Amino acid sequence: MLFPCLFDAFERARWSMHSDIPWHAFEADEISDRQLHGIKMNAILEWSSMPTTEMFLRDNQHDTDFSAFISIRLFEEQKHSLALLEYLRRFAPDYLPTEEELAAVRFNFGPAPALDSLALHVCGEIRLNNGYHCARQYHR
Repeated sequence: MLFPCLFDAFERARWSMHSDIPWHAFEADEISDRQLHGIKMNAILEWSSMPTTEMFLRDNQHDTDFSAFISIRLFEEQKHSLALLEYLRRFAPDYLPTEEELAAVRFNFGPAPALDSLALHVCGEIRLNNGYHCARQYHR
């Protein structure tokens, strides 16, 4: 089983929104409306890790090791969205997404072979990484 090793690695790498992010150092007046809109859209996009996790759990019911890992992965992935939402809550509450906007990215994927689901997700992560690189250029 890989999960116990992966869990240990995740525990050592885990970060805390309350102690690892220097919220006091942020200067709200240093960020543009365009950048705030980007943060809002990224928060919504990161929220979509929930339906991906549901897809993985459904398509990998036979693999308890992978399913255990995916459960921890959801916790870690949701923290990305939660950190962005916390930023907006503190510094730009008018940009906070609504529950309806967050719910809109939660949809059902049709059943698929486990490896096909994993390949789809890997391709999506590569595209997301590329999107973040483009966003960095956009917001300069």
